Amino acid sequence: MGQLRDTESTTVNGESVQAVVTENATLKRRIRQVTQEHRALQERLEGCRANLRHAETRIGDLEAELAERAQEGHT
Repeated sequence: MGQLRDTESTTVNGESVQAVVTENATLKRRIRQVTQEHRALQERLEGCRANLRHAETRIGDLEAELAERAQEGHT
């Protein structure tokens, strides 16, 4: 993938040109697939980050509640 080819051999030999055209189509398909996978992973990451923010907020609330109870118990 991504290697330069000898242009003389690809233009002289019809089979080589067809191979390049076929490989190009395959690579375009793969790019679309990788782009879709990337988009899906980004969406999952955003969801995970949102869940983490929610969990951190909840943990902070519980820690504050525990601190308040500890203060009430010592007073």
